[in-house]
Amino acid sequence: MTADGLAATEAVLTEALDGVPVSLREPCRRIAQAGGERLRAGLLLAVAGRAWPGTSRRTATAAAAVELLHLATLVHEDLLHEAPVRRGVPTINAKEGTTVALLAGDLLIGLAHRLGATAGAGTLLGDALTVRCTGLALEADNRFRSEVDAPTALRIAELKTGTLLATAGRLGAIVTASPEDGLQEYGVAYGTALHLLDDVLDPGPPFAAGLVTLPAVHALAVRPELRRLLRPRLDEAHRQQAGELLPRACHRP
Repeated sequence: MTADGLAATEAVLTEALDGVPVSLREPCRRIAQAGGERLRAGLLLAVAGRAWPGTSRRTATAAAAVELLHLATLVHEDLLHEAPVRRGVPTINAKEGTTVALLAGDLLIGLAHRLGATAGAGTLLGDALTVRCTGLALEADNRFRSEVDAPTALRIAELKTGTLLATAGRLGAIVTASPEDGLQEYGVAYGTALHLLDDVLDPGPPFAAGLVTLPAVHALAVRPELRRLLRPRLDEAHRQQAGELLPRACHRP
């Protein structure tokens, strides 16, 4: 991965978003420019760079497609969890409302598939979205449940975050006609580790949203009093109490 490769990817992203309807352009740009690390694009570019030096238009297009699909899933997930902020900026559902968030997420999915088709992704992005939705369904089925086990939490991390990292790695091989050996397994492991790290570093918001995480599974086991706080729409006092108890339980030796 090079700075030139990321710059080329950003140029494709900007070009794609410049062409969306005016009412959706600013919300989509805000989320796209909100300081993400472009990890999926970075992995794709790194894999492609093993086979070919520099970054072709096709490779940058593939990297932009993966990032657009990632952004789409964030927009829809923020809507699902009623999240007010994403990466320090207002979410689309919080600022522009439910209708705009739904349309923006769908639009980003469409753009991702259009660019992916141009880059030769075939069904890869569609397959990734299907698997990720399976993870979201598993997560939704277990929201605000105190009996969830660690394997379920780990499986959700694999499906939600590991899947798209694996797709990025594989697509980097596809656009350069290079071997995919081990990229699926590596991408899933990489994405799962990132997911778990985020949960460990900031366990409070996922817990308040009733999401299944390994820190929550551990905390509920060692601090049974947290169970009464695992419910929708906590008031500020109880949210603060959960925020104090959860990190203590997560870091208990």
